Amino acid sequence: MPRKLNLPQRPSCPYCHHPKVYVNSRYFRRAPDGSLTQVFSFICQSCKRTFSFPKASRSPNPNKLFNFSYPRCPHCNTTMEIYKIRSSFVRFRCRKCKYKSNVYLLKNSSPQTNPLPFSPNYPLFICLLAFILFFSNLSFRQIRNVLSLNGYSPSVSTIYRWIKALSSAIKFTPIHFEVLCVDEKFEKLASKGKTDTVYVFLAVSFDNYLIANFRVSLNRDTLEAIKLISPCQPKLVLSDGLTSYAQACEYLNISHKTISSRVNQAVESRNSLLAMFTQIRRGFKKLSNVIEYIKAFVVLHNIKRKLRMQEPGDWVKIQRPLVEYLVNHFEELFAFG
Repeated sequence: MPRKLNLPQRPSCPYCHHPKVYVNSRYFRRAPDGSLTQVFSFICQSCKRTFSFPKASRSPNPNKLFNFSYPRCPHCNTTMEIYKIRSSFVRFRCRKCKYKSNVYLLKNSSPQTNPLPFSPNYPLFICLLAFILFFSNLSFRQIRNVLSLNGYSPSVSTIYRWIKALSSAIKFTPIHFEVLCVDEKFEKLASKGKTDTVYVFLAVSFDNYLIANFRVSLNRDTLEAIKLISPCQPKLVLSDGLTSYAQACEYLNISHKTISSRVNQAVESRNSLLAMFTQIRRGFKKLSNVIEYIKAFVVLHNIKRKLRMQEPGDWVKIQRPLVEYLVNHFEELFAFG
């Protein structure tokens, strides 16, 4: 039989709002500052449910060393425990099946926060890692296999939504260079049973091989060449002999020089990288998808190029610095709205 107690602040039932409640038990709870707070457990006369009053804030778990949510095992869906701690990553292990995976720690970043308007259950660096792997010529299933090594197993459709949203939100601004190398390549656009040709124009710096501007269009004419060259404000344009570039330079009052494709390696090598990406994608179905993917490809290429110029001796280990750069400059690179 629950005991009745006259309290100056007797609460009502939070479930049915019945005014008559009885004290079921009492105990002390330690607050985060170390003080003890007396807590009463009440039982409602009407719905027979129990509740505590007052609500004392619980102290944080002293055994949890990191603020981000610990990964779950992809096999048995059990929360994994810390197995080893290293300077750059934490190795987790499943208690049941002994499965092990690594969670990498990024500098000057908070893995527990995810400013993306989707997938709040996944850390930000996991979404950005999938975004980078997609433009590193990996398929969706290959990306899922790589993410499973870190203890996360999103579906293929979830990874597609990440890449689609990040590609449309990434920002690009044309870069000014004095000498530009320009060229174009065509891609196949299959839509509603028809196959069209889409031209991708690239303007690359002659000195550091950064992509200054790009254009995606169904036409290969002088107007597209003007839109490609004009925002970069160059003094000299190098091309492989297309008449549209010469006419565009004459219209913009810019010097133009025709060179062979063997000498024009600044833009030809960028076209080869773009061709490797588009061959893995096996074409596109929408023109808007082509523009968004090419824009993301150009931005990631320029970031990789800048990071490699800062550390010229480390050309292979670029993935981790790239993820850290995207996390630290997330608000500058992406705009959701």
